[in-house]
Amino acid sequence: MKTETEHRLRSAHLGNERSIWIRPPRGASSCDNLVVFFDAELYRNKVGAAEIVDALAAEPTTPPTLFVFVSSESIASRWVECPCHTPFLRFVDEELFPWLEKLHPDIATCRRRVVVGLSYTGLAASYIAMTAPGRFTKVVSQSGSYWWNDGWLIEALRRSPTPPTAEFRLEVGLRETQTNVRHKEDVLQVMSQVDGVRRFRDALIEKGHEPTYVEFDGAHECLAWGRALPAALRWALA
Repeated sequence: MKTETEHRLRSAHLGNERSIWIRPPRGASSCDNLVVFFDAELYRNKVGAAEIVDALAAEPTTPPTLFVFVSSESIASRWVECPCHTPFLRFVDEELFPWLEKLHPDIATCRRRVVVGLSYTGLAASYIAMTAPGRFTKVVSQSGSYWWNDGWLIEALRRSPTPPTAEFRLEVGLRETQTNVRHKEDVLQVMSQVDGVRRFRDALIEKGHEPTYVEFDGAHECLAWGRALPAALRWALA
């Protein structure tokens, strides 16, 4: 049985094209769950997510799950698209999902629809879950960059009249403590990664949520995210 297919998807909203990798449920003709990974290149090439989901899928207790990896297209596109970018939201909501449902119609009735991201794409995953309610039921955000734009998404969550409908799992490393980091000429990270994640967690709690919060012994690094990912996915599919 073919375990993965690679596709190309053009986005009118973003004006570019990217690769999408799809891993179907093992030994099943339909899926109960959908897991969408942003940052496909990082997750596949550095975090080891493909091997992790294969091992998870082989466990008898794992329900039939369709795993989808969405390319960031390029480093330049990632800088633009991931920090709470409305066209990226529209790409996911109006282009990616309808396209996936044509390939796999049972996605429309999946019990769990999970989005997974790290760093900037952890921020993007959270923004989409907040802004397109019902599209995803669970969010796994590994070291999400909630520091972006002086905590813009944290304040947007606090101001929102309605709480997010998705469940959140927030993970961050205890050594992600750097402040005043100049990532680019126009991108300054004032607060630390761990402080930003804690503030987003607190904002969720203020809204009546009970987010799952995990601090791991590590820095802002793919090795740490890979170690944390199996437990995160078990939480997502539980």
